[in-house]
Amino acid sequence: MKLSCWWPLGLCLLLLACAQDRASTPADVVDAVTDQAAAAEVQSGLEQTPPTLCDDGLPAQAWQSATAEGYHRGDVAGDLTLPLLDGTEFHLKEAFNGCDNFAFVVDSIPVSDLDNSSVWTKTKDIGTLLKKSPKNVHWFFVSRANSDDKATASVEAMQGRLDEAMASLSPELQSWWQPRVHVVATRAAKLDGWLGQAFTSHGKLGLGIDRQQRIRGFGLLADVTRFKANLQAAQKWPWEANLAFAQYEVQWWNRRAQQDAAAATQPAKRIDLWKGEVLSQFAEVTVTLDDVGDLNQYDTLEVDIDMMCPDPEAPEPGNCGAWDYIASLSVYPKPGAANSQTRIEMARFITSYHRETHWTVDATPMLAELAGGGKRVMRWEYAPEWNKQPTATRLSLRFSNKGKGLRPVKCELLWTGGGFNSKFTSEHPDRTPQVPAGTKKVALWAIITGHGAAAGTQCAEFCNHEHRFSIGSQSWTKSHPQAQNQSGCIAEVAQGMTPNQGGTWWFGRGGWCPGEHVAPWTADVTSAAPAGSQPTIHYEALYEGASPPDGDANIAASV
Repeated sequence: MKLSCWWPLGLCLLLLACAQDRASTPADVVDAVTDQAAAAEVQSGLEQTPPTLCDDGLPAQAWQSATAEGYHRGDVAGDLTLPLLDGTEFHLKEAFNGCDNFAFVVDSIPVSDLDNSSVWTKTKDIGTLLKKSPKNVHWFFVSRANSDDKATASVEAMQGRLDEAMASLSPELQSWWQPRVHVVATRAAKLDGWLGQAFTSHGKLGLGIDRQQRIRGFGLLADVTRFKANLQAAQKWPWEANLAFAQYEVQWWNRRAQQDAAAATQPAKRIDLWKGEVLSQFAEVTVTLDDVGDLNQYDTLEVDIDMMCPDPEAPEPGNCGAWDYIASLSVYPKPGAANSQTRIEMARFITSYHRETHWTVDATPMLAELAGGGKRVMRWEYAPEWNKQPTATRLSLRFSNKGKGLRPVKCELLWTGGGFNSKFTSEHPDRTPQVPAGTKKVALWAIITGHGAAAGTQCAEFCNHEHRFSIGSQSWTKSHPQAQNQSGCIAEVAQGMTPNQGGTWWFGRGGWCPGEHVAPWTADVTSAAPAGSQPTIHYEALYEGASPPDGDANIAASV
């Protein structure tokens, strides 16, 4: 069966065979980068031995000597000394243990476009911040007032609110947070070193130092539960800010640490497609897969991406792209293959509203598509032609062997997406793929997201559209119940979704969240499609258990 797909792309039948017993490290590597070697290079610059593990089980990062004192997002933070309101000083290097984050919250964030009071002024929100915050963080409160007198008044008032909020906590929480909450005596613009530079440039909304000693940005703190009709009537952003939402930044940094730790402990070979170039809409590149050796030795393929704002001096909102667009990595078929201009989707993501993002997603089935090595053309596309979004982009393919005992040997495209309407099922006819002899496992593997809406339903973006696949009497369904929850995407921060974006990032959606990778859905269908068989696979899309209504809704699918 020939592959035939179009943008957006569709569902795949994945067949796996036993992996051969090969060494996990290729013998001949030309230009590929070894992640372990990169980790060793970083380790060589460390000055002290860290504790073995943090409380969450991740390895602790030792202090790094910054070769140059950078102050931009992503730079290694240099040491700093902060004068505190209680008369003491805070020394970053002394406090750094490779497990804790350091978050700096400023007083210049207003409650709303019609309320210029600072988010600092709500004592209840301060208490909520400390109750809900991850424990591995130091909180700093810094004034960005334009005079010493105003800054002193601001931080002294904040100290009073902190004392009141602290008194509302349990004794255990009070004991934990007392040494971890700091009010900085000097206003931001007069702080020495890199921190003062950061606060007067990209750090105007606040900033952080994560547990890997990297400088991180802050986003907006709009609270989905604080919709105000008067703001909407005035054509302003209708959700008020909430200081407690700053804790989502720390959740995100912890998730990034988990991802980076997993990559550092797993031997892998990497092919870099882009290394930080500013792209605007799409780009294509020819890669030499032979650089990582015989692909048959790997049982895992991951796609790793950083999307960064093009101006390192500016805060993320207004700097990074403004819209939540489909971002897709695809590969053209092998040279000489039929439909050689038809791309096959490898992985999908959704861009954020105004924020930098980092994504890692499993694309293992594509090992079967890339088998044979050689040169292949890959395309990264993330914005429409009419609304380009300049973005500094790092994108890599990571090949590894995790000892799964199986590896993909065939990946056959069954269906792509289309209009989510009464014709959807009839436009996706049954397929009858041949399962090769010797196959050990057969799986359905799908990337499915809903976009747009039929009148009155808010479907397929904001509804639980269902996708049902059946072979004989057995069936498997991909559903999206989170689409009915206005806070459905907030829970995804712990899975790597970028928080505190400049749009409606909190709303649960039909198969996706802004600023997050689209997790592939899989179903083991081996019992219904054993080796050597030719099963008939039926696909139907449903809304509330029935045929979808007609309208402008669309399903982007690779099955």
